[in-house]
Amino acid sequence: MKKLLKTIFAAFVLLPLLNFQTNAADDLNKLLDSLTAGPPARANGSGVTASLKREAANPLSAGVMLNEVFSGGKSVEYKCALIDALGASGDEDVARTLVLAMKDRDEGVRVCAARSLGEQKNEFAVDLLVGNVENYLAMWTRGPYENNIKVRLAAINSIWSLGEIGAPAVMGKLQNFYLESDDVIKINILISIGKLKNNAGAAPYLRAIAASTAESEAVRASAFEMLDELKENFRPASVEHSRSVGIGKGDLIYSGGIVGTVSGWFMPDLPIGHAGVFAGTVLENGRIKVLITDCVPNNFKPGGVRNIDSWKNFTHQFIYPYYGNRTTNPSPTAEQREKIVARGLYLGKQGLKYTNTHIPQKGPEVFDCVGYTEYLYEYAGLNPTPDKLETDWGWPLTPSEQFDSTVANTHVPLIIVPPQAIYVPSPDEIAAAIGAAPLEFTLTLPETLPLK
Repeated sequence: MKKLLKTIFAAFVLLPLLNFQTNAADDLNKLLDSLTAGPPARANGSGVTASLKREAANPLSAGVMLNEVFSGGKSVEYKCALIDALGASGDEDVARTLVLAMKDRDEGVRVCAARSLGEQKNEFAVDLLVGNVENYLAMWTRGPYENNIKVRLAAINSIWSLGEIGAPAVMGKLQNFYLESDDVIKINILISIGKLKNNAGAAPYLRAIAASTAESEAVRASAFEMLDELKENFRPASVEHSRSVGIGKGDLIYSGGIVGTVSGWFMPDLPIGHAGVFAGTVLENGRIKVLITDCVPNNFKPGGVRNIDSWKNFTHQFIYPYYGNRTTNPSPTAEQREKIVARGLYLGKQGLKYTNTHIPQKGPEVFDCVGYTEYLYEYAGLNPTPDKLETDWGWPLTPSEQFDSTVANTHVPLIIVPPQAIYVPSPDEIAAAIGAAPLEFTLTLPETLPLK
């Protein structure tokens, strides 16, 4: 009788648990099926994305999702959505294993993994993020004009992620990368240096860059901004112009960001989400500032069609990398560049609004970000993207499509600063300043996945 009662009791207690696990598995399978049908918008408010993140907190679901990430035959969008969601797991083993996504065979997965792991502040990713940049800089075809743009984007995302993770011991690595980099990479490196935790070496390094006329003005502007972020009121007695601005006046410039209501805008292997037009630089109040005209959601400050004077505003408070400057092919003439910039600066003062519907994209009274830049170029007689991308099944035009349709501005000279031209604190000096021994990254990653 006792055995019978125990059996009945066990069934009474365990069956609901088994039913719960079955229901949970069914829910996860439905979510995975919906991913197969199409990627969700990459935003915390997306229903599918939010549900996946809740599932990731369940160890059993997290294990299934990890297996899906490392399974063959899955799309880039599918894997990247799961990598993004698994950051909500909170499990150290999951975080450690997820790092291996940066070794995926598909370059697109490596691009999105490099950024997602930074968003997740995954400290296990530091070695591979550093390796991404080292591998890129070792390529003989590197630079803004290489054939494989995805390798470059993975390196830019890796630099951004190193800043988000904030390990001060990477300061020496970032300094070394800087000496081998073009201006786009340099701007991202300086922003990441300014984000590193407890990094006493950042301020003197940034001051040296900000003061150097050998550096382009676009690069120096980022150094001045990061000094402000560090609460360093660096204002030299006199600020001189650089040998080069570094970005062509009227160039299209790009950052990340998902805006609007169109769910299919996220392209994980080409993570371009925002476009603007570079209008030049100004020397003001003892510092150099960039001048940019763009269009952002109306709840931004400032919002709508606007003129801004910082990389911080353009990259949405540094939460996205800067992906570079591009133009049409052939490049705009000097007269067309002046026309683009003059029109943009004029419209930036008119209080025009952003549209979430993307109807229309190109004004004349409301715009979205890429519609605004497309409009400015068309106003000057240029057409950055094929018309088929703006109508019928091609609508809406996206920033990534415009980026992909344009070319890097090869007419802007790259300035590589010789090491002796700036003060570069050594890793030992930095370690002494923060009272710690230099750290070596010796994370050993497993060859096989420790999944249960």
